[in-house]
This record gives sequence, C-alpha cells and structure tokens, in this order.
Amino acid sequence: MPTRAHESDAGFDLYVNSYNFGETGLAEYRFGIAIEIPAGYVGLIFPRSSIKNYSLRLSNSVGVIDSGYRGEIKAVFDYIVNSRYLYNCGDRAAQLVILKIPEVELIDAQELSESERGKGGYGSSGE
Repeated sequence: MPTRAHESDAGFDLYVNSYNFGETGLAEYRFGIAIEIPAGYVGLIFPRSSIKNYSLRLSNSVGVIDSGYRGEIKAVFDYIVNSRYLYNCGDRAAQLVILKIPEVELIDAQELSESERGKGGYGSSGE
C-alpha cells in the first residue's frame, strides 16, 4: 500500500512490486496496485527526491493518471546502462499526489489582456 512518511506530506510513496529493464535504457517499475481516482481529480506520479541517489530519470517527467484509468500504476524511468544504482523490489521509487482539477473554460480570443510580464519567456524574471 502507498504510504506517507509524514502526516503532512503531499505525496504517497509507491513501492516497487516488480520491474523490467529494457535494452533501450528504459526501466518499467510496477507498483502492484490499482486505484480509483474520483471524478474531478487527477493522480500525478512524481519521482521521489531521493532519485538524486540513483542513475534514473522519470521518462515523462510527470505521470498523469486520469480518473477513468483502472489499470496497475507503473512508471517508466530512463536509466544509465550498466548502472549500479537502480530501484529494487520493496524500494520507494515514486510518489503519487492526488489533486482536484480546477474547473476551467477555454475561450477563443484574438487578443490577450496586458500584464506586467507580457511575452517575457525563459529567464525574463532574472537569474
């Protein structure tokens, strides 16, 4: 079962149940659970902060679990071939955060309102 290390933690730690290493540098970790996320919510899979100790990177940055999904929760990581630092069964490899989806209405517009930032993109807020 997923656990929280502390009552105030946002995420539930997910424990490796099984895994498969591909020849292409991908490792699929399965967590041995399926959950039913209520309508209006989304589950987000993030790497744990301890990933810095491993030769891994969550391949899609953040996993999205929609409320209609009923399959096993799993995550795919990129790994450095022949790495000694990979997750094993029983290890906490990711965390699940469940959030309410805000109600948003998209509107087709020809112009946008002015803002302090404007069109400033990467690095526009300083270093």
